[in-house]
Formats: sequence, C-alpha cells, structure tokens
Amino acid sequence: MPQPQDNARVIFLILLIFWLATSPDSGPGLIAGPTLIKNRLARQRHALGILNSTQWGDFAPRLADDRPEPETEPKYLNLTGFREDHYVWEDLGRFKNRCEEWSKNAVGIPETAEPVWQNATGVVHGLWRRANTSSPRYHSSYNLTEISPGVTWAASNADWDRNVTGTEGKIMVRLEDNEDSATEPEEIDKLVLDKTEVKAREVSSTVTIDDVEGTGSSWEMRLHGVHWPRQGAMLLTTTSEKFAGIFGLPHLTTRPDFFESSKALLNRTLDKALERKEQHTLTDQIDPWTSTLDAPGEAWNPSPHCEYLLYIQIHPLERDLVGVQPSLTGPENVAKAIQDIEDELRFPQGTGHRRIPPLQMSAVVFSPDCAFFLETKGPPAYPPAEGKHLVGVKQEIFLHSVSTFLLTLALIVFGQLQLLKMQMRETSTPSTLGRVSFYTGCMMLLADGMLFTGAAAWSFSASTTLLPSLAVTCVSFLSMTVGTFFLAEIHKVQEPEWRREERERERQNAASSTATPPNSRQTPASNSPPASTTPPIIIPSDQDIDAEIAENTNNNATLPAPVTAGTTTPTTQNLRTQLSNIFGRLLFAGICLLFLSLAAASWRPSFRSAYFNILLFAYLSLWLPQIYRNVYRNCRRALSWRFVIGQSVLRLLPIAYFYVTPNNFAFAEPDLTAFAVLAGWVWLQIWVLVAQSILGPRFGVPKGWMPEAWEYHPVLREDNLEAGGLPIGLVSAPSSPTTLERVRTGEEGKDKGDRERKRTNIHVIDCAICREVLEVPVVKAGMEDPTAGGVAGVFARRMYMVTPCRHIFHSACLEGWMRFRLQCPICREELPPL
Repeated sequence: MPQPQDNARVIFLILLIFWLATSPDSGPGLIAGPTLIKNRLARQRHALGILNSTQWGDFAPRLADDRPEPETEPKYLNLTGFREDHYVWEDLGRFKNRCEEWSKNAVGIPETAEPVWQNATGVVHGLWRRANTSSPRYHSSYNLTEISPGVTWAASNADWDRNVTGTEGKIMVRLEDNEDSATEPEEIDKLVLDKTEVKAREVSSTVTIDDVEGTGSSWEMRLHGVHWPRQGAMLLTTTSEKFAGIFGLPHLTTRPDFFESSKALLNRTLDKALERKEQHTLTDQIDPWTSTLDAPGEAWNPSPHCEYLLYIQIHPLERDLVGVQPSLTGPENVAKAIQDIEDELRFPQGTGHRRIPPLQMSAVVFSPDCAFFLETKGPPAYPPAEGKHLVGVKQEIFLHSVSTFLLTLALIVFGQLQLLKMQMRETSTPSTLGRVSFYTGCMMLLADGMLFTGAAAWSFSASTTLLPSLAVTCVSFLSMTVGTFFLAEIHKVQEPEWRREERERERQNAASSTATPPNSRQTPASNSPPASTTPPIIIPSDQDIDAEIAENTNNNATLPAPVTAGTTTPTTQNLRTQLSNIFGRLLFAGICLLFLSLAAASWRPSFRSAYFNILLFAYLSLWLPQIYRNVYRNCRRALSWRFVIGQSVLRLLPIAYFYVTPNNFAFAEPDLTAFAVLAGWVWLQIWVLVAQSILGPRFGVPKGWMPEAWEYHPVLREDNLEAGGLPIGLVSAPSSPTTLERVRTGEEGKDKGDRERKRTNIHVIDCAICREVLEVPVVKAGMEDPTAGGVAGVFARRMYMVTPCRHIFHSACLEGWMRFRLQCPICREELPPL
C-alpha cells in the first residue's frame, strides 16, 4: 500500500500535468461564442466582397516621395488596415521596388527569367538586417477601436508583440507549397497542359524571427499567401482583426499579372473557406487565416501585434548540381532537369543524383503598422561571407535527415542498453553492486526517461518520421526499464548502508544534545560498574544492522533485547530512502526539466545557449558520483572500462551532432568550443577513474576528509612484528632455514658494484587461491623507504592484498574472490568491502 506521502505526490503530479496540458478557458461561452464567430465571418465576407469589386490600381496610397499636391488623388480600400488608418503605406512603393530588385538580382528580368524550383516546400534559414521606414510608428499612434470597431482587444495599451527593435537577427521559414493546393487555373488537364501552366498556387509558411540584438525574443507566426511557380515569387501576409491581409493581398503585388492571378485564386478559395465556416459556426470556430499559432486564444481575445508582409524570391539552382550537359543548358533543359529531381524526391524511382541542390531564397519583410523593413543578408548588398540570404533544404531532404538522425539515435540507445546489460552481468553480486554509485545510475535513468518522453510526444504528431520515432520510443523504454531494474538491485544492496549511516548520525546528534555540561558533577570512575565486554559482531556488508545490534554497541547496553520486543519503527528519514520515493523524485525532476527546456526555446539566444550548455554539463558529470563512491568506499574500480568508455562515447554522439555538424536539421549553429569543453570534461572524469584504479581511490586525498577504511595494500615493515603488522606466512623464526631460502636480501647486490644497500627484503609466499608464488617487498627494520609513498611504491604494493585477519594474496586473486564472497578464503572471517 503506498504511503500517504506518495499519494500526495501522485495527486500533485496529476494536477500539474493537467494544468500544463490544458489552456485556460478564456472563451465567451456557449451563448456569446457563436455570435462573435458570426460577426467575424460577416466582416470577412464583407472583405471578400471588396476584393471582388476592386481592380488593379484601386489601392494607391500616398507615397513618401510624392509631391505635396500629387497629380492623382491617393486611393484606399474599405478594408481593415487598408484605410487611411495611419499605417505607413507611404512606404509601399519602396517595398515593391525592393521586391522587384530582389527578383531581378536572383533570376533576371521577367522575360528571360531562369528556371527555379517549382515546388518550394522546405525549410530555409538565414540572417536579416533591419531598416527604418520614412516615419516611425508606435502602438500609441493607433486607435484600435477606430481601426476595428466591435472587437475587444486584450492588453491594447501594452507594447505590441513581434516588434523587432534590433539591427540584426535570424529568420527561419518553413514553407508548405503543396501541389495539391488550390491553383489558378482551377482545373489542369495533365494530358494537355504542363505543370508550368500553373499561374498561381496557395502557399503557407511558419516564420520564426529571432530579435538577437534587440528584445532577445523569438516570435513564431503563421503567414498565408500566393506562389507564382514560373517566376519563383511568393507573397505572404499575416491576417488579424486589425489587418485583413489575405483579403487585400492582390493589391500588394508588384505586377498586374500577379494581381489578376492572385485575385482569381483568392476569390475562389476564400469563398469556399468562408462557406465551410458559416456551416459549422458551433464546431469550427478557429480563424483559418490567423497568424497566431495559439488559434483559440486569438479567436476570443485577440491581442495586438505587428503585422507582416513577406516577399520571397526563389533562386536558380547551381548548374553543376542539376546534372545537365554543358551543351544542353538551355532554359527548357534546365527546367526539365529540375522537374525530374522534384519528381524523384516526391516519388522515388531509383534515379540517382550526385547531390540534391540546396533550396536558396531571398526575402523582404515589411511591417506596415510597426514601420520597419527586414531584408535578408546576401549578395549583392552583402558579400557571401556575411550571408547567402535564406539557405536550406527541400522538405523531402529535411525529413530524410530527421529520420536518419532518429534511427541513428535508436542504434545509440540500443548500444547503451547492451552495455548496461553487460555491466549488470558483471555486477551481479552484493559485493560488486555495493561499489556502483546509485546516483550515477539515477542520472542515466533520468536522461533515458526524458528521451522516452520526448520520443513518445514526437510520435503522437509525426507522420513521415513515425517509424523512426517509434523505434527511439521503444528502445528508450527498454533502456529505461532495464536501468530501473539495475537501480532497484543497487538500492536493495546499499539501503542498509544508508540506514546505518542515518542511525549513526542520529546517535551523534543525540549524544551532542545530551552531553554533560562542564560545571556538572562527574561520577567517580571507581563507582561506575565495569563495562561488560561483548564478543565482536561480524556482519556481512550486504546485510542490515538491526536496532538490537545498535543497542549492544552502546556502553549501557549489557543485555540483549527481549525476544518479545518489536522491531523499530522506521523514521521519516528512513522512509525517504525508499525506492518508490526516489523514482517519484526522478519523474518529477524529468517533467520539470522538459517543461523548462521547452520554455527555454523562446529565451534570449545567449540565455538559451547558456542554459543548454549548463544542462549538458550537469548531464555529462555522470561519473562524478562514481568517483566519490570509489573514494568513500576505498574501491579502486567498480565499473568495467567498456561500460565507462562506451557510455561516454555513445552519450556524447547525439550532442556532437548539434554542436559540430553545420547542417543539422535543427539549424543549430555549431559551437566547437562548447563541445570541446563538454568532451574534455567527460575525458577528465575517465582519467580520474583510471588514476583511482592504478594509484588507489584515495591517492592524494587528505586522510581527514573521508572515514577510515581498511587498507588492503599497506606498507609492510619488519619492525612491526610485535604489533602483528606482517601477514601470516611472512613471520618465522630468524634461524629457520625456510626463511633463509625464501627471503632475498640486498646483499646479493654487492656483486654488481658498489651500490647503496637495498632497504627492502623480498619475501616469497604461496597464494592460497591460485597456489602460485607471491613476492612481497618488506622494508627492513630500522630502514626508511622514500619511494613507499610515491607512485613507484604504489605500483609495487598493487601486487598483493592483506586482509584484516593478516592473510596475504595476489591482488587479482583476492579481487576476483571478493566479487562473490566477502569472506577470507582461509579463515572465513568477514572482509571489509573493497
């Protein structure tokens, strides 16, 4: 039956998950909700009617370079955001000119434009630079009630979101240019017309803008627009209650033919979308053109934010990567080669290409309400070393790299699982389990659990990468299960040790609290009854010491506890060592780290980088608890070298992918310095473990820092005979012939020259385990060996091990024996754990 404390933790965890997984109910309810939706649909239906009744040139706002009295009157539209609402439409001409300049630099003039990708579905990223408009604008410059009457705004007086203030930053664009989307013309007879006859096609994208030098924020938004495949141009816009961007998009195009094709396409597609929404006002209340990813919140209580116009120009492919012969590099042949590559990517037929060309674009962003421009950095304005506009890969290549990474990650976790199973076979006895650090296993289990949770969450939303993500989920679950079993075995062996330490601390605290004051009367020693001497109690290291034994060790405990005495009730401190509580803490810590890591994705880049570096540094410190355990238990080696080195390398490989690989699927910038620090930290821990195995776990550690432990490799001296310092078998009468034969002194060295007389004798004895000869160096009486405390002396003493019962064996022999029994092979006396 679980403890009440466990039940409280479970209930708290369930409430936390429920609170984090559910969004607050900010909706207006069942009564007012449909009314708000109908009002919004009515406004959108009115905006569509305005689009149907307008022509090219009906939206001609006053431009910044116009004369005070222009020849023609400025024209505005009766659309939200397209009226004379003090938006900076005077810079619309500058935006269009910049778009045409970007297209001309990329593909040339429209009449002789170079062929480009016809399907732009993919992911690109790059750098941008900010430019101001002719006049600044602030959120206080607008009256939202006048711009969008009938709409209740949340936090309308606060600073608007998505307001870029820095001079430079990063941008990433995920384009969804599906060929199954609506096109203009609507129907294409594939037997008669070629795909290049498509004039316009619907396109949408998810744009992430990082304001690195300004606010440090990162904004993710959804844009919708039109793609003109033959020209490789795209125009996308945000849409909200204060800006009817998608309904006025044709009037923002740069050419009359763009206007006509986009108007015909949007008239048809927007009308169909509105009809579906009007038929399902109760069940489907999400605005299909909203730019906020949190669509329900935007539907009920919209918050003002900066609006964006995004113009994208696709760049031509590199000729040497297309695979067209030099004599056949005409526009038609290049377009045919591009089409073959796209068909092979979508429907693989085995037609190989040397290399898939990258997806390269240039972009111009214009915010008509927040008054700024964002232009991607690249030629001709900037040299290629500073930026190449937006560079990325096609969607098929991106998904292939994600699948490859997930499959590789599954193999890495499987390798970790095999190493863990191998280590479990080697540490199957209480003696070997007592050497392994419990907290090192906890760190590995926590990492595997977080990986399992992330892979499982990815599997719920994955489509193309479903099978690789399921492979990672299954393998990480197996690794987590085996790791849990291994931790349970370690806990079962080490829990008595923890309880003994807790009782020792309690006795020390009780003794310090009941200590006699200095001025109190002392009882004469002659009147005190003599303490009864009790025989020593020998208890194996894998067993617990009961409360009766603890009482027998006290000075006043002269009689054993009665048989009818009940067992001691565990205290609160003892309950904290229960395995269920420990796993509960690990689960809670893993969930907190997951949500904190998700929140860190939107932090300032410097803070985000520092957070993940610190998190990985703490994760890769997994051998520190084992180093401390070796020092505390005076154990030279607890884990096999294959396990230590294998786990270190395998756990570094996924990190190296993001820190070293420049073209990783997350578009994370390589940081070789940070990875060198992380890898060097792991390497340093491994070298410390190696030094502990060779020089001893407490080599260089002051004696007062750790509790006393039996030294299995002592310095043997002949003048410690009276104290019993030499092991049994090395002590014999001086006149014994056996001793003379089995002891080689330093006198033999006189024949080799006038050297300094040796300070040690080499005693020879048979090892009781392997029955082989064991040579033991013993310092002569009255002599000092200066090398005894150095590295040379440490290596010499590593050849033998001396037990508390004064028996001596080969180190390898006794270590192998103690893996299964903590008893002396000769007298069966209990041995301290190694």
